[in-house]
Amino acid sequence: MKSIVAFLALILLLNFSCTPKQPELSVVQLTENTNMIFEELVQIRRDLHQYPELAGQEKRTAKIVEDYLLDLGLEVKKGFAGYGLVGILNGDKKGKKIAWRADMDAIDLRTMGNLHYPKSKNPGAAHLCGHDVHTTIGLGIANVLSKLKHHIEGTVYFVFQPAEETFQGAKTMVEDGLFEAIHPDEMYGLHVFPMEVGSVATKPEELFAYERKIKITFDKSLDQEEFNIFFKTILQELVRHKPESTPWSLEHLTHSKHGIENPNTIYKDYFFSNPTIQVFEDEKSIAFESTFFETDGDRLARISKHITDTIVRSKFGDSYVSTSALTGNPTVQNDPDLAKVSLQTLQNVFGDKHIKPLYGQVPYFNEDFVYFQQKIPGVMFFLGSSNEEKGITTMPHTPEFGVDEEAIRHGVTYFSTLLASRINQKDALGNGMHTPWLSSFSNAKIN
Repeated sequence: MKSIVAFLALILLLNFSCTPKQPELSVVQLTENTNMIFEELVQIRRDLHQYPELAGQEKRTAKIVEDYLLDLGLEVKKGFAGYGLVGILNGDKKGKKIAWRADMDAIDLRTMGNLHYPKSKNPGAAHLCGHDVHTTIGLGIANVLSKLKHHIEGTVYFVFQPAEETFQGAKTMVEDGLFEAIHPDEMYGLHVFPMEVGSVATKPEELFAYERKIKITFDKSLDQEEFNIFFKTILQELVRHKPESTPWSLEHLTHSKHGIENPNTIYKDYFFSNPTIQVFEDEKSIAFESTFFETDGDRLARISKHITDTIVRSKFGDSYVSTSALTGNPTVQNDPDLAKVSLQTLQNVFGDKHIKPLYGQVPYFNEDFVYFQQKIPGVMFFLGSSNEEKGITTMPHTPEFGVDEEAIRHGVTYFSTLLASRINQKDALGNGMHTPWLSSFSNAKIN
C-alpha cells in the first residue's frame, strides 16, 4: 500500500513540474506586441482620417471599432449616446476594474469657416483634433492586453465615446446608463498635444483654465461707446499674469522655459479676457458679453461680483439692469492621487525624460472627459504627437494640424503598460502591487 501511495505522489509531482509556467508579464512583451500591430494600427488611423464623422454621426467609425473588439474576443455593449460603445476585457481572475476612454468624432469644418480639407472624403468634416488617433490607440491597447489576459486580475473597459467636439458625448453616455452597465474603479484617457512625439504629461487637478462668460445688461439710456471703453478698462484691471509674459498666446505652450512642463511656466496663476466684447441689442435693452479665462476656480464668483459692483457704483449704474455670469462647461479635474501614482508608474518604467509632470493650465481648450471624472476618479494625459524635424508642430483645431503616427506606437505601449500595472494593484495609491516586472524593465525602449 505504501508503495502505491508513493508511486501516485511521484506521478503528481512529475505532472506538476512539467506544467509550463506562464512567464511574468513584462514591458518587453507589451512593447513587442505593440510593434507587431503597429502597421495595422497606422492603416486603421489613416482610414478613419479619410472618413471623419461629425458628432452624432459616428456610425461607420463605431462599426469599425465594434468589429475590431469582437474579433479580439471582447464583449461589446452598445447604445450609449447614439454610437457610443464599450468593449469589455475580462481577465482570467476577478479583481479591479479600470476604464480607458477614446473619443471618435471629427471637427465640423463650418466652425472653421467652411474650410476645405483635401484629406477628408466626407465633406464638411475633418480629424483636425486627433480623435482618429485616440480611437486607434484605444483599439491598440485592447489588442495588446487581450493577448495577455491571463495576466489580468480584473476587468478593463474600453469606452469609445461619440460627440466630444460638442461637449455632449460623455455627459450623454453617463445619462444613458454607462455606469450602471460598467463599474470601473478608475478611468483614464488621453489627448494628443504638440509636445515632441514620445512624451507623456499630466498633472493633478485642473488641466485647463476655467472659461467663463459674463453678460451685463442695461436699459436703452446707456451710452454704448463710452461704456464699451469703461468695460474694457475694468477687465484690463483684473488681468493677472507673470511679469513680461503672455499666457493668452499659445506660442510658448511647449517652450522649455515658459511652457507648461516648467515649474515656472507663464501658464500658471493668470486671468485674461478676450479682446472682443460682444454687444447684443433689442428694443428694450443693450447687453455686453465678455469671455475670460481664469486658473483659480475660487476667484470665479468674486470676478463677477467685482465687475458688477464697479459698474453699479459708476455713472453707468443708473442704466444697469442685470448681470448674468454664464458658468460654461466644467473643467477637467484629474484625481490628485491617481495623477501622481500613474505618473510615477510610467516614470519608473520609461524614465522621466519621456514622462513628465505639468505645472500650468492650458487656456482656450477643454475636454468633456470631465463628465466621467464627476462620477469616477480619473486622469487625462497629454500625449506628444509633434515632430519638429518633420514640420509637425501645430495645435489641434487648426488647418495645419498634423500628427506623427509614431505617437500611436508610444500611446499603445505607455498606456497598455499603465493599465496592466493599475489592474493588478490593489488600491488607488498602488499599495499591494504584485507586478514585479515593472522595476525589471526600467527605461524600456520603444522602437
